[in-house]
Amino acid sequence: MHPVSKYSVGLRFGLIGGVLYAILLLCRFKYFSSNPASYFSFSESSYLIILITLFLCGLDRRKELGGFAEMREIFQSIFIAILLLELVYVLFVFIYMKFADPGFASHFRASSLSYFHQKGLADKDIDTQMKGIESITEETKPSGLVKGFGTAVVVDSVFGFIFAAILRRKKPIQTETKI
Repeated sequence: MHPVSKYSVGLRFGLIGGVLYAILLLCRFKYFSSNPASYFSFSESSYLIILITLFLCGLDRRKELGGFAEMREIFQSIFIAILLLELVYVLFVFIYMKFADPGFASHFRASSLSYFHQKGLADKDIDTQMKGIESITEETKPSGLVKGFGTAVVVDSVFGFIFAAILRRKKPIQTETKI
């Protein structure tokens, strides 16, 4: 039996999750940006898929360790996956907003504004909603992405810590019997 690297599961799930995240982001930007309601609901669904990926990472790490693992061993793999996932997020959003579709923010603002008018919201409510849209477009700028990376790692780590606590399983204590 070959020795198990304590980083392999985190790296594997980080790369798999990163590719999955990139596909989900592409779908979000391409197909769900015409309607802010669908954009945000798809964003939440995508995040749920990413959280499931992190949970599966912890589950795989526990299985790799023979079914018994300490919380720190599981969290270490999850944390590596988190770092890779969020790095992919930052790089993908930067490349997409800078090169693939530089006018995304303005198109998203315009489609959101027309959506709010179509829904018949009052001007005050539209202004409030548009401030939220503006904050999202600020987050997609390079400085916002760097700040968001740290915040996302912390938030994801909280979930990772919870998953590690759920998945931990200590080895049963062996009692010696005297004959």
